[in-house]
Amino acid sequence: MYALIALNIVAFHAPGIWLFFFLLFPEQGTGGISDALFNALLVVFWGGTHSIVARKFFRDFLAGLVGKDFVKLAFTVIAGVTQCVMLYYWRPLDGVLWHAEGVLYWVSAFLFACAFGAVFYCSILLDYMEVLGVRKIVRYFRGEPDPAPALCLKGPYRFCRHPVYLATVACLWIGPVMTTGRLEFALLVTIYVLTGTWFEERDTRKEMGEAYDLYRANVPMWIPRLTPWRGDGKG
Repeated sequence: MYALIALNIVAFHAPGIWLFFFLLFPEQGTGGISDALFNALLVVFWGGTHSIVARKFFRDFLAGLVGKDFVKLAFTVIAGVTQCVMLYYWRPLDGVLWHAEGVLYWVSAFLFACAFGAVFYCSILLDYMEVLGVRKIVRYFRGEPDPAPALCLKGPYRFCRHPVYLATVACLWIGPVMTTGRLEFALLVTIYVLTGTWFEERDTRKEMGEAYDLYRANVPMWIPRLTPWRGDGKG
């Protein structure tokens, strides 16, 4: 059990740590249009794989291979490996849009780190061990049933429905250095996040029904509301 938990944690965190340094210290190269097209194919490969694995038909297929209790572990490993492949083969492009210096450099680096920290914080509110799939593994070995799905109405989730993705998009665009390659990465991944959010909303509505419809009616998808939703349907 502990080996599986360790694998899950490494598969989830290692790509994230790599992405942190990939965005904070983007490499400038001499790549041109052909390299930009190659990079786009990498994002399609990563995003397409991630999206397919997240669909119910593929989760059912994985359940037949590894068992339903280890589907989240398999998803985490596949998503992590494909992200690492994308980052490893990414080709730096020629050009720099901005390169902050002095105080501005440290301010923008701090804001970038805050955005990354917000991703982690919002994940914790969702029950971090559940997001990682660790609790699923523990329940399997203890013979415990899965809890019923429930909405998270803590902290930023009372202001917007997808604070993790909002913080993720902020990470893509905030930083002391913006090379042409990082700009391409930010643009393509932002498109993927926006598209993936639509599919996730559809799946969540099927899973939670009226409770999620009420949540959608009162809490915006992206732009946070000014006051926290109390969860009572009164706005």
